[in-house]
Amino acid sequence: MNWVKDVDSLYDFIGYVVLRAPDRFPVEDFLQADDQMNLERAFAELRRGLDLLGSDDAASGRMAERTALLEASLEAYRSNDVRKGAHLLQDFEALIFKK
Repeated sequence: MNWVKDVDSLYDFIGYVVLRAPDRFPVEDFLQADDQMNLERAFAELRRGLDLLGSDDAASGRMAERTALLEASLEAYRSNDVRKGAHLLQDFEALIFKK
């Protein structure tokens, strides 16, 4: 299931992950067990959302910075540093949506 379909849904999904990561994702009764949201699936979806931002970001070098923040956030969550993971994910969000 694709949660991120456009830039608006990427914004919403980032907030969802900040609130639920690393292990508070709800069980959705309409999804099979293998499709339930978890930390790894959430970050795979966030990476997929980066593709929606366009080639201008890749050319400007912003994509590398965003990718690095995303991966650092995932590593923090994996290490059970929820505060750091959330702050890095919010920094990631700011790079995309704050001008």
